[in-house]
Amino acid sequence: MHMNIRHYRVPPAQAEEIVRRVDDLWLEKIRRMRGFVSYHVVRDAEDRLTSMSAFVDEADAKAAGEASAEWVGAALQDMDIEFLEQWDGPVVVHAGGG
Repeated sequence: MHMNIRHYRVPPAQAEEIVRRVDDLWLEKIRRMRGFVSYHVVRDAEDRLTSMSAFVDEADAKAAGEASAEWVGAALQDMDIEFLEQWDGPVVVHAGGG
């Protein structure tokens, strides 16, 4: 399994709308991508969102990361979202469940 973690700075007043668009417009697209395992968005500060996606292998994760960047550029172009950085790598420990 391979994971992409993407960090964004967002205006606090726009965060709720950005999250709504991600939930309504992006989530189903990423779910249908080859190798999809999981996707999460965390609001780790008032002005920051972090997305985490896991895919079966590195190639699928890379393709999803590129698709995500394109989607953000198109679907959130009217928002003041700033891409900060991306971390990615193989998952070495994993647990799931409720």
